[in-house]
Amino acid sequence: MILDKGICTVFRKGDISNPGEMPTVGYTKICSSWYGELSFETSPAWPTEGRSEQRADERIRIIQNRNIKQHDVVVLENLSKFSDKSAGADVYRITRAYHGHDDDGPTPISDLTLEVVKP
Repeated sequence: MILDKGICTVFRKGDISNPGEMPTVGYTKICSSWYGELSFETSPAWPTEGRSEQRADERIRIIQNRNIKQHDVVVLENLSKFSDKSAGADVYRITRAYHGHDDDGPTPISDLTLEVVKP
């Protein structure tokens, strides 16, 4: 798959204060990467009892980064910093991160299922 849709940036929410200071919640940049859009289904055709339903607003593929986890934040722009007060592009929360290999070759990839948290 060609990763040519644009550049996305992944952030993790956590304590960004210096040692000995009051805790301050903020975002730490994990990576920036070119991404490609994947096809997806917004809701399952046959929901079953006991199944956790998750909304999918976007699915993207990037070069593999195993440091990316569920609940990290993605902005589909190339940013160096991010805060809750940032204006601009949509902000997504990762609901599922799959780390594997591209079917077309041995390229390691990460497929991210995203849910809008800030329109």
